[in-house]
Order: sequence, then structure tokens, then C-alpha cells
Amino acid sequence: MSLVRETADTYRPHLEANGFQFDCELPENALFVEGDRDALAQVVVNLLSNAEKYSDSPKEIALRIEQHSNPLPHVDVKVLDRGLGVPDGCGEKIFEQFIVAHDSLSSGIQGSGLGLTLARQIARAHAAMCFMRGAKAEGAVSCCGCH
Repeated sequence: MSLVRETADTYRPHLEANGFQFDCELPENALFVEGDRDALAQVVVNLLSNAEKYSDSPKEIALRIEQHSNPLPHVDVKVLDRGLGVPDGCGEKIFEQFIVAHDSLSSGIQGSGLGLTLARQIARAHAAMCFMRGAKAEGAVSCCGCH
């Protein structure tokens, strides 16, 4: 998945310029996933952008790739942040169009509420899934699992 490495390298200067520590844990050997390269890169960008928007102090984001063999061979692309987390009951709702988990007016967070919707639609078009885990105030893990 050199695509993930390339996307991370492209996004890194932006994150670092905004005071983020950005750690990548990517395998040395290439992992292969079949799909539209540009669309899959967009998923990674959307997950990184979401982590950036909702990160608090400390400003840390990690990008990881994990390879699994059970129950079927697949690769998880995970973006971890130390931000606001996902409010109770919003784990699925945040993937709906125009849904923003936190009050964007009071928090100052800008966004259209479409990034995660688009990421999930692209993932589904690739027979993959996109989901979010994380308790409120503990940060979040956004994940895209690809076969």
C-alpha cells in the first residue's frame, strides 16, 4: 500500500505546519489492495482531515496499517487521534451526510459533514468498510478495512 505512504507524505507538511505530531506505522513490504488509487487516497485524506479537525491537546495523529488473515485476508488502515472522541450514540451517525458530531458553531470546527460520508461510500464501492471507534474525550480511531 505505497498509496498510503505517498498520501501520508503529502499530508505530513500540512499537519506539522499546524503543530501536529504525525506518526506513521506502515509495513516495509508492500501490501496489495485492488481498487481505484485516487479514490482510496481520498479515503485516507478524509480520515486524516477528520482527525485533524477534532484533535485537541496533545496534537497527535497516528496512521497505521495492519494486515490480518482471519476471517478473510484484509488490511486495516487506521487513523488515531487524541481529540474530542465520538459522543455516545454517534458512531454510525457521523457517516451520514451533513452530520457533525460536535456543535461546530460553539467549537469553531469547520466542516461540511461530508468527509466521512464520502470515505464510507468509497470504501463500500471497494467492498470495504469504514467505521469509527472511540469514547468521548479519549480520541478516536477511524478505520477502513480493505480486502
